[in-house]
Formats: sequence, C-alpha cells, structure tokens
Amino acid sequence: MLSQPELRFVSGRTQRLIQSALPEMQRLHTLVDPLDFTVMLADPTGIVLSRHTQRSNLSGCRRWRFQAGAVWDEANAGTNAIGTCLREERPVMVVHDQHWRLCFRKLTGMAVPVYNSIGELAGAIDISSFVAENVLPAAALLMDALQTTARRVEEKLFHDRFREDMILTLGPSTSSSAMLVALDRDGHIRGATHASRRHMNWPEGELAGLPALLPLLDSQEEPNFRRAEAQVIRSALGTVGGNVSAAARLLGVSRATLHRKIRALGLDH
Repeated sequence: MLSQPELRFVSGRTQRLIQSALPEMQRLHTLVDPLDFTVMLADPTGIVLSRHTQRSNLSGCRRWRFQAGAVWDEANAGTNAIGTCLREERPVMVVHDQHWRLCFRKLTGMAVPVYNSIGELAGAIDISSFVAENVLPAAALLMDALQTTARRVEEKLFHDRFREDMILTLGPSTSSSAMLVALDRDGHIRGATHASRRHMNWPEGELAGLPALLPLLDSQEEPNFRRAEAQVIRSALGTVGGNVSAAARLLGVSRATLHRKIRALGLDH
C-alpha cells in the first residue's frame, strides 16, 4: 500500500484520467454489482487510483486491498488481473487458483487496458470479487462491458484533447481502444488512438509527417466524395511506401478492387 502522500502525488499526475473514468466506472459498477464485483482503475504501474463498490463490501475490500493506493503490479502481487493485464497489455481474466500467490486464490478478477489520447497505455480498468463463485458463463458479457468502458474513457480523453479538430472513425472497434483519428481543416492528422495506430501501421509519437488523410475542404465548397476517396487511397499508399497489396489490406478491400479504383480515379499516372 502507498502512503497517503504517495497516493496524492500519483493521483495528481493522473487526475485527467481519473476524472474521465469516474462516470464510466459508476456506470460499469451498476452492471456488475449484482455479481458482487468491485470496479477499480489502476495506473500503468498497477497502483489503484479509484474504486467503486457497495457499502457492505468495504471491510472485505480493505482486507483484500481493493482500494486506492494498493499496488497490484505483477512484480509485487504475482499473476493477477490488473498486473498481468498491464504486463501483457491485453484483456485478462484470472480466477481463483490461477493467481500466483496462495493468499489471493479466493479472488476472481478481469481487467482490460485503457489508453490515453495519444495512444499510450494509461492503465487498466478492473472488476474483481472476493465472493463471486462461477462467473465463467457470464465471462464474455463481463469482458465486453469492460472493453466498452475502457473505450468510452479513451474516447472522452481523445475528444477533450482534440476538441477543435474533426474526428473520424476508421472502423468498428473490437478491443478496449476505439479507432479514432483527429484531423485539422486541411485533412492532416493531428492525433490517433492506439487502435488506429495499430490498424494503419502509424508510428508512436507525433504524426505530423504523415500525408493528409482528407483533401482540403473549402468552407464554400461541398465535400467531394471522389476527391476524398482519392486522398484516402493516396494516404494508404503513402503509409506503405506504394505497395498496392499492403494498401488494400489497410483499406479492407481486395487488391483487384484497389487497382480498379486507382485507375478510375486517375491515380496510376
């Protein structure tokens, strides 16, 4: 457990994450409370920043360290939902004797990574219980609720950071990160979420060197779908160094279809 001064310091550094996560954690708790789960938010080092639980579970939460200031990183706590999720950066479910420490083998935990507005790992959102029995039949539903919560937190952080920009969705999300991109008025990429960077093979850090994703849209001119489609294809080709097969995979179309579009749009000259 951290001391109170240590916890205040850590909480101060992650205040924006905590504030964005608070309403989503409350929403998640209303869904999982009937199964006796406590909802927790941890930072990237496994320190619990915030917790939501029912009043009757408070003494149990203190005993099992389901509380702000508890350190659940894998190096200290062994295999557990929060620590292992952060170490492997993927959704994790750890049930009873899957925990490494004997003292934790009555616990059930599930956790998913949560990312910040620039695609970096910001922490983990966890649901854990010291009384839940067989939750395997509901595991898929619980994991889906967790991932939805993490995406909503990320979306809030992303929209707050890029509130002046146009935000596009590249496709459906299947993980705890949404596929969002922020563009300025000229169509240049200002920001991208973790899922978008992975999908488009974009590098970490600043994205200013990438080609414009959309054409310049004059305020007096209606958006032109043909020009927009051409610019998207140019961007995909630029991202993969002109490799048509790789660009087709990025765009989710066949190589033959992309070749037809390139010829139709006059991009083969």
